[in-house]
Amino acid sequence: MSGWADERGGEGDGRIYVGNLPTDVREKDLEDLFYKYGRIREIELKNRHGLVPFAFVRFEDPRGCYLWKKWL
Repeated sequence: MSGWADERGGEGDGRIYVGNLPTDVREKDLEDLFYKYGRIREIELKNRHGLVPFAFVRFEDPRGCYLWKKWL
C-alpha cells in the first residue's frame, strides 16, 4: 500500500492522517498496518468516488502516534 501519514489534530489527540491511499483500500488494510503501534480506537476512511482516498487513524493511547513516527 502506498500512502503517507502525518499527525493532525493537535497535541495528545492520538490521531494521524493517512493520505494518498489506493482506491481499493479497506479499513482492515489500515488496521493491519497500524495495529502494531497501539490499540486503535477508530478508523475514519474517506473513500469518495473520484477522489484520492484518505483516512484518520485514532489510537486509544496518543503515544501510538509517536511510535509510528519513530518507525518512519
